[in-house]
Amino acid sequence: MSQTAAAVQTQLGNNPMNATIVRSYETDINFDTTHQQWFVVGNCDAPGRNRWCTTNGANNAATQAASILTTLRSSS
Repeated sequence: MSQTAAAVQTQLGNNPMNATIVRSYETDINFDTTHQQWFVVGNCDAPGRNRWCTTNGANNAATQAASILTTLRSSS
């Protein structure tokens, strides 16, 4: 079951300084129904980073939030 943007954002944090989901594709037609995509602005969690992050929709919101932060902080 895919997660909503609100559920994942709650796990990222609702403080304006936390990473913020700007856009989401909760069921991505480019992959299949098990993947979700999020465009996230890093704010203080990942300064200067803005990225599309792909997560596994079968994971819970906390796991997806952790995956998003890892992607934002990666050097690639």
